Amino acid sequence: MKRIKPHIEWMVFLTGLILMATMDPTIQSTSICFFDFIGIGFCPGDGLGHSIAWFFRGEFQNSIEANLFGPVAVIVLSLRILQIWKEILINKTNTQKGHTDGRSI
Repeated sequence: MKRIKPHIEWMVFLTGLILMATMDPTIQSTSICFFDFIGIGFCPGDGLGHSIAWFFRGEFQNSIEANLFGPVAVIVLSLRILQIWKEILINKTNTQKGHTDGRSI
């Protein structure tokens, strides 16, 4: 578990981005919004998946029309994934250089 734990966050984010990027944004499906379940008509994340799908297809106007925060979410999640990879790589490099018990120098 110790070896897997640092990778869980970036794997979940990357999997989510890949799934939303490969979905067909023209298909309207049922909503899984919590606000819809409790009877409130407005859902702040409504269209976010469609927006991300349009964004990955290069249809930026459709992306923004689906949800303004779709492109923002792609950028934020991508930057977070890169930040985690950088931290993992730096920690792996530091622990391999000096001590055999895994301590950093």
